[in-house]
This record gives sequence, structure tokens and C-alpha cells, in this order.
Amino acid sequence: MKLTRLFAASIAILALLSSIMLGRILWGEWNNYSNARVALRTLQLVQKSMLAAEKLSFERGPVNGMLGDALPHQAVRVDKLAAARAASDRALAELQLAIDAGPAPSASALAALHRVRMALASARGNIDLLAKLPREERTPEALVAAVEQMFALVPIVMEAVNEFSRSSEQSYPQFSVILLNARYAVELREYAGRLGSQLTAALTAQTPLSADAQRQILFLHGRIEQLRQLIKLPTSSAAGDPRLLEAIRNMELHYFQAGLTLVDEMVSASHEGRPYGLDTGQFAERYVPEMASILTVRDVLLSASLEQARAADGTARRELLLACLTGALTVLVLTLLLLILRQRVILPLLRATRALVRLSKGDLSSEVPSSPRRDEVGDLLRALVALRAGAIERQHLEVERQHLIEELKRSADTDYLTGILNRRAFTAAGNLRARSAREQNLSLTVIVFDIDHFKSVNDCYGHDAGDQVLIRVAELARRELREGEILARYGGEEFVVMPVYCDLAAARAVAERMRRAIEAEPLPLADGHILRVTASFGIAVASGSDSALDSLFQAADLALYRAKAQGRNRVEG
Repeated sequence: MKLTRLFAASIAILALLSSIMLGRILWGEWNNYSNARVALRTLQLVQKSMLAAEKLSFERGPVNGMLGDALPHQAVRVDKLAAARAASDRALAELQLAIDAGPAPSASALAALHRVRMALASARGNIDLLAKLPREERTPEALVAAVEQMFALVPIVMEAVNEFSRSSEQSYPQFSVILLNARYAVELREYAGRLGSQLTAALTAQTPLSADAQRQILFLHGRIEQLRQLIKLPTSSAAGDPRLLEAIRNMELHYFQAGLTLVDEMVSASHEGRPYGLDTGQFAERYVPEMASILTVRDVLLSASLEQARAADGTARRELLLACLTGALTVLVLTLLLLILRQRVILPLLRATRALVRLSKGDLSSEVPSSPRRDEVGDLLRALVALRAGAIERQHLEVERQHLIEELKRSADTDYLTGILNRRAFTAAGNLRARSAREQNLSLTVIVFDIDHFKSVNDCYGHDAGDQVLIRVAELARRELREGEILARYGGEEFVVMPVYCDLAAARAVAERMRRAIEAEPLPLADGHILRVTASFGIAVASGSDSALDSLFQAADLALYRAKAQGRNRVEG
């Protein structure tokens, strides 16, 4: 048989085999692939719907803070409410876009979104009107009605969640238990929010809980415990996931211990006629963060279902790709039989030429094709590979050299433990700013602070604990500073701050922010102990020719000693 006929027969056989295989695979796998895509998309819609419900729930915390705040409202609470409302609006807008982007947007889901927007606008309007009244004119009935309007939003969003969940479960029934547990977590977060809101009226008026509120608290406690047990039941395919086990442990620690304990303390104070010690805003600031651990459980469950959906989608895609690759391989074999000369000589030489041109221009980003061939073309390609490898090695050495130089520069100016500036770097930067202050007749401020009773931390918990405290205090102070404000560790447990040119009042505000942040932050140690530390602050301000760094630092240090002498955890200047 002639080679041409042999090639033709081989090509015909390969084409027939390819057609049979492609037809069989494509027919059977396309439906699987379509189902996987639908399940994945609807799970993503479930996730966005639950996120919208979460943001609407979270908005209630700042609302409670505003409703319990006296006029004029604290700026920080106004800002928190504005940020929470913006987050809710973004989540609803993203959900709207995700629904609209689908091949067949759900009419009922769109209708639920429209109802949520209308109800949200009405609830916010009522809350704003109530917040403008003096606190003594906000009746318990009006407060409860305003809070209930916010609570009514989440069930509407959950209608969309349930619809999308049913769609996913129809495509992949194995998702049903995971999604059910995720909905339990959302419901648990909602009931936890309802539990905290039962205290709003009492905390606002600083009066004992009403009988109705006490009954509601008992009911909500029972429902929360029921949902807690349902979530912990090992019924889903994700039950043994270490991430879920860790999330449940965190939920137990943060919400069921810390969060519910706080609620129980408020209830006990009401029963015993003691002062609550908190207003609604302060209660929300402590209670709402503890509920975040519940949402972590939800997120882990959704992640597990999304991972399964993506795995199913990937399997279906691979089956389709297998069919496509089979056909492509057939075409490739036929092409290789016809164009072997072009493939073995012309194209390798063309690639080698292009690679050589790129190397001559210093472009090392493109790979140089190598070859095991034992002919002139193979020798040329191997030589180019070696040439490129040598150039890359030289480039890496130069980069490492530059990195080493930069690291040495950073090490010279950085405190090895806290990562902030050290004393030498602060002195250099401070002298530059002091000279600029003298030249421009501006005020220059130095704030010195150290950690109260730091020696007792080292004595009781060890130097490793002391190092953890220093690192965390530096992080908290740095978080409260603005761009351009200098923070350095001056030595031991002493830190120094130089704000942007400002007067004594502005410097005191900066110091107070840092003091409150350090006082409020619990510091968990590696052995499980939780420390709470405080810091004392001294401030010195000078202007014009008096802006000498050494004099300012000494004055600030004296103010620090006064703060220590007057009881610590205070700002003196």
C-alpha cells in the first residue's frame, strides 16, 4: 500500500474514532456541565443574598447606638451608622446586579428586593425622625416599633435565599443539608440580634426591662439554643471539615460565652435594680462584634458548598475538554503527518531566532523552547536555554543585592520587635521636622507614653508575654495615627509620637484616641491568658524658635511623670 493511501486510511480511522468518542462524551456530559453551572451560579446568589441579610442585620447595631444616644449625637456613632447603611446599600446593589446578570432573572427574587428597598427606606426615615427627638421623648413603644421595622427586612431577603437554595438543591441534592445549616446560621445571627435589641428601650431610658421584654428574652434564649444544637449536629458532608469545627469553637467562645454573658449581665442588673453601666451604643459596640463568629460558621458552610459545586463544575468541564482535546489531538496528528518538515526545521529555527532577538534586547520573561534532539537545531536551542539561564541568574543576583541593601536600610531605622521606627530614626526625623517648624513658625508637638505596670507583665507572664504586649500596643497606636504622624519605640516600654504640626488641644485628642484604643483592646497571650493594659501619656508643645526636640522631649517626659503620679492611664500636658 502506498504511503499516501496509508496516511489517508489512518486519517479516516482517526476521524471516525474521534467522532464516535466526541459524540458519546458531549451528549452525556453537556447536561452534567449545565447542571453544575446552574448550581454554582445559584450558590453564588445564595451567598450574596445572605451577605445582604448580614449587612441589614449589622445595620441594627449602629441604629441602636443612635437611638440610645443623647443629642447632639456623637460623631463616631453617626459615622458608624452611615458606614453601615452604605454597606447595606452596596450588598443589595451587588445582589441586584448578580440576579440581573443571569440568563433568566428570578421575578420573585427581584420583587423581594424591591420590597426590601421600600421597607428599608421607610424604616430609615422613621429611625432618623426618632433620633432627632430628645432622648427623654423617645418612648419605649416608638423605639420597639423602629427596631421591629429593621427586623422585618431580613425575612424578606431570606425569601430570595430560600428560592436560590431550592434551585441549587434541585441541581445537586447533596447541597441541601449544607445550605440548611447555613440558613440556620443566618437565622441564629438574626435571633442573636433580636436578643440584643430587646435591651434597647431599657438601656435608652436606663429603666428595668418590661415584662414583655423579659418574656421575649426567655423565648429568644430558647430559640438560640435550639439553633445552636441544630448547627452542631454532624449531618452535612462538611461536618468533619476542620474549618467548620474551628468556626463552631470560635462561635462557642465568642458568642455563647462572651456575647450571651453580656446579655445576662444586663438582665441581672435589671432584676436587681442595679445601674446597667452601658448605654445602647456601648452595648452594641461590645455585643455586635461577638456575633461575627456566627457568620463565620455560615461562611464556612457556604464555602464548603461552593467548593463542591466548583469541583462538580470542574469535573464536567474536564469531561467536555477531554472530548475537545481528543478531536484536537486527531487534527494535530493529521497536521503533523502533512507538515513534519515545517515542524522539525522551519518553526524551531523561527522560534530560536525570535528568542535570540528577545535576549539581545534584554527581555528574559519569555521561555526559550528546549529540545532533546541531537542535531544542529537541538544544539542551538540548548545553547539559547543556557544563555537565558545565565542572564536570569545574573539578574536574580542583582535583585537580591538591591533587596539586601534595602533591608539593611530598613533594619537601621526599624525597631526589631515592633516594626516601628527606633530611637535613632525618630531623632533624625524629629530634628528635620523641628527645623521645619522653626523656619515656618509652626507648632511642634511631642507625645511620650509608656505602658503602665509593664514590669509586672514581665514578672507574672514572662518576657515573651511582654514582647507580645509591646507589639500589640505599637499596632494599636499606629492604627490611631494619620499619615505623616511619626511613631517610634524610644526604649523599653516607652514610645514617642510626633503628630503633624498641631496645637495642644489637637495633640491631646491624638493621645486620647491612642489611650482609649489601648485600654479597650484585650491582649490574648499564647498561653490563653487575656491581658488588659493601659498607658500614660505626656504631651509637650512648642512653636517657633522654642521648637527644640530635646527640650520638647524632656517636657513631654515630665508630663508623663505627672500622669503616672496622678494615677496612670491618663493624658497630661
